[in-house]
Amino acid sequence: MSISIEELQASLQAVQEELRQVRDRLRELEQAVSVQSDDQGVQRVRVQCTELVVRPASEPGGVSLRLGVSQEGGFLRLHRPGDDRVAAELGLDEEGGPQMTFRGLDQEPRLGFFTREDCGFLVAHGPEGRPGVLVRAQPRGGSVAVLQQDGRSRGVLIHDDGEAHEDGTVTPPSTELVLSDDNLYALAKIGADAEGGMLTLGPPGQPDALAMVARGDGPALMLHSPSELQSISMMALEGSAQISVHEGKAPGAGFEASLASGDEGSSFSLRGENSEKAVDISSLDVASSITLHDAEGEVRVMLAHHHGSHSALTLQAVGEEDGFRAIASTEVSSLELISPENPETKLLSAVTAEKPVVVLQKQQRPLLMFGEGEQGGIFCAYGSASAQAGIAALSGGPLAGSVLLSSADGTPLLSLDATDHGGRLLINNDLGFQRVALGVHQESGGLHLNNTGSVGVQAVATPAGGRVIVNDPEGGVTASLPDDLGDGPSDWDQPPERL
Repeated sequence: MSISIEELQASLQAVQEELRQVRDRLRELEQAVSVQSDDQGVQRVRVQCTELVVRPASEPGGVSLRLGVSQEGGFLRLHRPGDDRVAAELGLDEEGGPQMTFRGLDQEPRLGFFTREDCGFLVAHGPEGRPGVLVRAQPRGGSVAVLQQDGRSRGVLIHDDGEAHEDGTVTPPSTELVLSDDNLYALAKIGADAEGGMLTLGPPGQPDALAMVARGDGPALMLHSPSELQSISMMALEGSAQISVHEGKAPGAGFEASLASGDEGSSFSLRGENSEKAVDISSLDVASSITLHDAEGEVRVMLAHHHGSHSALTLQAVGEEDGFRAIASTEVSSLELISPENPETKLLSAVTAEKPVVVLQKQQRPLLMFGEGEQGGIFCAYGSASAQAGIAALSGGPLAGSVLLSSADGTPLLSLDATDHGGRLLINNDLGFQRVALGVHQESGGLHLNNTGSVGVQAVATPAGGRVIVNDPEGGVTASLPDDLGDGPSDWDQPPERL
């Protein structure tokens, strides 16, 4: 069988066309795959394409891996066996940041990794792509957020390394856990920094209805009412502990009741409308006291006991001076009623271990005094200091009473006494020496007049009748009535102290 030249030429042309097509195809393939040798003769295969699809051998039409390029950049997708659904993908976001996503059977994301502002993020989703957890790194720390269905956080754990500011202040490192409701109202917060920890709890809109703080100087607990008009504060510091029930969020803004205890003692205090102290009950290591204060916080009533010393009660009116004082000690019990305008005008009563005394005083000078004298009770009246007035004293004695009139300096000038033999009146000179004596001796009465201690005149009533004797400076009788007494002293006369 012979082939004509025309047939051979046609076959040759067909072969040449096929060869040309192969060469064109090889040139196209060389754009995607090339083999190059380096200086050592090692061959290297280079593959360049816009999309690479890897199919399973058991399913030629399926897709296991897809490597390609989108508008955002390159991507890598892993497909589930048996279908084209994407199980995981690695690519770039719209801003050129890397991201990795793991997807569920519904093609919704289950786990995502990406970056924002040069910090890494991780997002975990639930069924149907429901947001679950967000983990993010921050320039000075990181956070973990538990999310609700709409993607808003219900709980966040945050850490910040702190920083130094240009003004010299420093924000210390801190870690916080915040729990909120579906409207993002914080309901609970736990914080910790270099100084200690803090816990706050509250309903929506009031995140710190309860606040608990623990620091190096001690813990504190604060409770606030829904309106935050009433609060309770508790703290335990080194050396003292305190509980306060008060108006407002912090003590010192209004009515307040406070209970405190420490190294120096314990106390209970009540404060008024403007936070001024109104009542204070204290127990210290040296004394215990109860004080009542006025609207400005000034002490007006004080009841105190000083351990091992004395007890005292003080009352003060609206002025600056005390109006009433009472003291009871181991040595004396005293009571003072004091002028509201002049503290030197007062009524003082006191009882010692042996004697009681009452003094009425004006302008530092006593006006009246009564108490216990040597023979019994005594009552003294003092004259005005401006008039240099004297002193009158009424006292009791073994048999009866006594009246003593003295000068301003206490010199006795007149004495009216009751003795065991009758009444007696003694009148002294300005030096306190007796010059006149009028008295009764049993059934007789007598009058003695003397000068500088020498008897001058004696008048006596006796059973035998009245007698009057006039003596010379030496005591001798110069005249008498009747005149039968002779020149010597009478045997019936009595010295003034016996009258």
